[in-house]
Amino acid sequence: MVTIPAAARRRARWATAFAGLLIASPFVVWPFTAADLVPRGVMLVCAFAGGPIGLLLVSEISQETQLISCSMSAVTARTLTGERTVDLRRLARVQLRISFSYGRVYHTLMVRDAHGVSLGLTSERSRRALKRAIARIPAHSNTSGRSGSSDARPNVSAAARASLELAPHGSLTRHTIFGFLFLAVGIALYVSAVLLLATS
Repeated sequence: MVTIPAAARRRARWATAFAGLLIASPFVVWPFTAADLVPRGVMLVCAFAGGPIGLLLVSEISQETQLISCSMSAVTARTLTGERTVDLRRLARVQLRISFSYGRVYHTLMVRDAHGVSLGLTSERSRRALKRAIARIPAHSNTSGRSGSSDARPNVSAAARASLELAPHGSLTRHTIFGFLFLAVGIALYVSAVLLLATS
């Protein structure tokens, strides 16, 4: 019998694979373009249509679109691939994801529990629940990160702590700057590689 966490992980893997295929579509089409089996313009269409759509999907797949329930022990929310529940009592990793749109910066707290379920928290209620869960973790918890250990201390990034106001904001500022630079350089390299192949 397939458990709910396993089903959530499976849906997320399929959606991520599809998004990755969209991003890589120009390079998948390129051998056919080089063999003159398809027009070169198809490669550019894949790059400037499939690429942005795939990138958007990657950032949105695990993000909560509607909060269903929120308690001290778990958060359940709808995502693009269906409902997901993360166990706040068995956190494995908490990281901060930065995205940019229309001149604004968006912060998403990416939470992964010991069951392997990931969920991007954006609502105030879910963020408060996560903050309380992190604050409840004993200082003497096991730091080995073994998923099978109930007292394993989760890996919480400095930027995530700063976003939750559990650490100074300096790490949040640095994370935002590096996130923007990484995105800008990545897009520039992607476009350059596609144009180079399309004109070769």
